Parts: sequence; C-alpha cells; structure tokens
Amino acid sequence: MATVFFSYSHADEPLRDQLEKHLTGLKRQGLIEAWHDRRIEVGGEFDNEISEHLEAADVILLLVSSDF
Repeated sequence: MATVFFSYSHADEPLRDQLEKHLTGLKRQGLIEAWHDRRIEVGGEFDNEISEHLEAADVILLLVSSDF
C-alpha cells in the first residue's frame, strides 16, 4: 500500500477534501492510504508527526495555490 502525504494551505481544505473523495476507489482497493495534518491527534507532537509521515510517504502531493 502506498502512503500519500498531502501538503496544503488550510484555506484550501475543501479542495483537499474533494481530492480525497476522488481517491476513495484507490483507498477501498487498499492501494493507497492518505495522510494530512488534520489526522494528528489532540496532544500530538505536530512537527514530529509531520516529519515522520513525510519521510514515510511514497507520494507527496503539494496542493499549490495562492494561499500555499
């Protein structure tokens, strides 16, 4: 299973959500697992969590916009 890391501006969160909906088929087939910073649990080490997932990612998507 490939891990996909999303890097984006929080202003673009609705667009990231739409992209995740389009990737649902790949998730259901067990081909990918998506991760972004909103998955950090309360009390989690923000910088450490991001660094760990970024290093472990197979695919890194930079969702670039004027807010990025």
